Amino acid sequence: MGATIGGMVTKRSVSLSDDVAMAVEAAAKEDGMSFSGWLSGAAERQLHVRQGLRGVAQWESESGSLTAEELAAGEALLGRLLSGVSGVASRVRRR
Repeated sequence: MGATIGGMVTKRSVSLSDDVAMAVEAAAKEDGMSFSGWLSGAAERQLHVRQGLRGVAQWESESGSLTAEELAAGEALLGRLLSGVSGVASRVRRR
């Protein structure tokens, strides 16, 4: 199973639509993970995204909005990362 925030594991009961549950089951199997492990990893990644968005919002409140050039550079970097050019994306996909 993937890393946990705080290191402790808490059991929860969640409800998912049938379509989402089937897609998670297939993705977990494809990734060689348990259903719970895959779902936990997805939730953890979402929490990191939220933390990053809050960081950007805080930076913008202190420094001003990102310029069009800065946004374009960020989009270009994201495109390279997602395409696997840097090698970072392949490590991210396996988590």
